[in-house]
Amino acid sequence: MIRTFTLLIFTLVTTIGFSQEKFSFVLKGQIFSTESDTLRLIQNFGDENVEVAKINMDDEGFFEETVTLQDKDYYILSLENNQGVNLIIQGSDTIKVYGDGSNFLYHTNIVGSPSSTALLDFSRINTQFKSELDSANAYLQDNQDKKAEIQKGFQDTYKAFMGQRERFIKQNFNSPALIGAVPTINIQKEFELYEKIVNQLNSSFKESPTVKRIVSEFEENKQNRIDNMPFAPGSEVKEIALPNPKGDTLRLTDYKGKVVLIDFWAAWCGPCRRENPNVVSLYNKYNKDGFEVFSVSLDKDKAKWMAAIEQDGLVWNSHVSDLKGWQSEASRAYNVSSIPFTVLIDREGKVIGTNLRGEGLANTLQSIFE
Repeated sequence: MIRTFTLLIFTLVTTIGFSQEKFSFVLKGQIFSTESDTLRLIQNFGDENVEVAKINMDDEGFFEETVTLQDKDYYILSLENNQGVNLIIQGSDTIKVYGDGSNFLYHTNIVGSPSSTALLDFSRINTQFKSELDSANAYLQDNQDKKAEIQKGFQDTYKAFMGQRERFIKQNFNSPALIGAVPTINIQKEFELYEKIVNQLNSSFKESPTVKRIVSEFEENKQNRIDNMPFAPGSEVKEIALPNPKGDTLRLTDYKGKVVLIDFWAAWCGPCRRENPNVVSLYNKYNKDGFEVFSVSLDKDKAKWMAAIEQDGLVWNSHVSDLKGWQSEASRAYNVSSIPFTVLIDREGKVIGTNLRGEGLANTLQSIFE
């Protein structure tokens, strides 16, 4: 199973060249309950696995080897039966591995590489979750009449895994171990998280060829997403015509001639509320120059919507909502699957950019108005 998981990480990437000075590290430990007399250290190059070192074990499974490598990178330490664990090799350290060859994934300890230990712990969690998911899907195929019941029953398992993933990301945000979260991300629905993790990997382990490839693929995915989204720069947006809190219909086209930030948000959305002070500040700074905010709420409770407007000091007048939550006409027309979601349009009603927030929004507005 670990072999599959390890390759799953690496098949997310494409090949790119990278080299640095060679270095050596010491690999030692003991693997018992195995018929193997050698360990293989494997590096992935995007489209192939390459054995970079072979380590001999004695009759009791002890081994110690000084290994010289070209790259600080992610490696697979594999038995002859292809059971393996990931090692994150970052320099000239001594890494000790003690394991049970009968179940290498679940009964192995790694000493001297905290990032490897963290990645191993999460790979166990992920492997268990995937096993339970596969079992549920197999059962579903034979019991289609119980689909709702099976899906409902699996929700607790899914929520538990997502909680464990969230903790793993928080605890390892500055660690190369963060790569373990990459294959668990739904790129379509969690692109913002995907981007954040790739950027952090690039910051914490940019010398890794694997990270270089992940960054390369991310850039390709990002461009494809931009090209395929209905809000590609220069495209025209759809009309939005919804009631304001007083019941009067406001239209996005009423603001033609202005630079408008279409801001999908809700009173219950924490990230939206945290971003609001930045939007207020930019509105106050550039409104006189022709900047407007068109806020589309995905609330269902009018009182909470209006209270949030007052609490956050959202002083502009263009607040609209049909109070249908995710079923809002505007939300569906704009394919909004998560909030906050923003579309910045120019004076002609054409897209400048999407999901601009914080410093990104400030820099874009500065380039327009200053």
